Amino acid sequence: MKVEIINCWQSRYRGERRTRLIPPLTAAHLAGLCPDWVDVSIRHEQVRDIDYDTDADLIALSFMTGYAPHAYRVAERFRERGKTVVLGGPHATLHPAEASRHGDAVVIGEAEVVWPQLLEDHRRGRMERVYQAGTPHSLAGLPMPRYDLIESDFILNHYVQATRGCPFTCSFCCLKALEEGFRMRPIDDVIRDIVEYRGRTRLQRKMVWFWDDNLIGHKVYAKELFREMIPLGKWWLTQASVNMADDPELVRLAAESGCAGVFLGIETFSSENLKNVKKHQNKIDKYRQAIQMFHDHGIGVMAGLIVGFDDDTPESIRRIPEIVEDLGIDVPFLNISTPFQGTGLWDEVHEAGRILSTDWSLYNGMSVVFEPVSMSAPELADGYLAVWEELVSVRRVLKRITHGPSSLRRLMASIGINGFYAWQGMLGHTPHVRLADAEDATTSALEQARPERRARLPVIGEAVH
Repeated sequence: MKVEIINCWQSRYRGERRTRLIPPLTAAHLAGLCPDWVDVSIRHEQVRDIDYDTDADLIALSFMTGYAPHAYRVAERFRERGKTVVLGGPHATLHPAEASRHGDAVVIGEAEVVWPQLLEDHRRGRMERVYQAGTPHSLAGLPMPRYDLIESDFILNHYVQATRGCPFTCSFCCLKALEEGFRMRPIDDVIRDIVEYRGRTRLQRKMVWFWDDNLIGHKVYAKELFREMIPLGKWWLTQASVNMADDPELVRLAAESGCAGVFLGIETFSSENLKNVKKHQNKIDKYRQAIQMFHDHGIGVMAGLIVGFDDDTPESIRRIPEIVEDLGIDVPFLNISTPFQGTGLWDEVHEAGRILSTDWSLYNGMSVVFEPVSMSAPELADGYLAVWEELVSVRRVLKRITHGPSSLRRLMASIGINGFYAWQGMLGHTPHVRLADAEDATTSALEQARPERRARLPVIGEAVH
């Protein structure tokens, strides 16, 4: 039996047709779970077009909310050709009834416990419509991802997952709707995935990318993992919460084990916003101290930033580049607040009647789908785009790269990621920002935007390239 696993994707940037930095986790992980009698292949749409004439018997599509309409079109094209289509991933888990209208089966939740059974049922011609994972399962004994199937187009392809979930309950995060609790894999399994990987390039063999939501969610576990990694001589990147800096031993062990950078959910520079979204672990008056702690140990800081929270104004958004520079953040990542269903933020905004659209293609972190409190929707879109362009400008990028990297690994990570986004900016690959109003007709809203931005904010229904 032939199976093809596809990670669906559409670019969020104008003019961008491919993004080659690193693939998502799902496809290679699912391929590793396939029994020997399955001939499995994987495809990442971000580097390779879909082949609708494939001879695969079963097509598995994984996708996030922003890609859902596109994934449904892909599914229908395959079904028109007589293929069996299975839908899964975050959006299908949150919207199984909707997804089931576009596929032959839907996987709800984590696939490990149901994927082998689904394959067996398909082989016997008795596949069910819904496969639900149920309660959280142990992460012990998971097979290695099929790194060998990942396209050679990617710059990095060695990702590892040590933990799942996050101990915090931020209202804008959909993790709690998708996963329960915080779980850890056996450290020996994680080390196996690191040491047994065979990359195609020296950079791939050197760099490990942890696809964890909060690698230090259990600090005792994280410290033991880092101790085991010290002899391996790797460089690595991950996501973590800002309170990692409260534990000097944890930061020291991360540095000694080769940490080149951490992605921190800074989110906002407003205490009121942090309170509103229940991100109590962040303390704005400790940001500078935390960032310096990482820098003192040769670790770069990648900061996730969100605009559009209730306390944000056009003026506060415009100040972001200066604050980023003043704090010494190495790489900023800017998104627009997006209220995904299943989150507390959705409940709050929906109950207030502020949702402007449920066109899922807009739920991508770069479009405005709700009415902000302290500005208009066009002002939010306009401010976001202006700040994004400023953050990736050559002047800002050069300042961030040269403000005193304290280790070679931090410098290389800063050059690589900052350089990528600066190059995007120079090519004109700016965010594909879109607006919605209550009637899903955005012309009047667009007319309120500044003229120089107006042409770059397309109406709903315009194709995303």
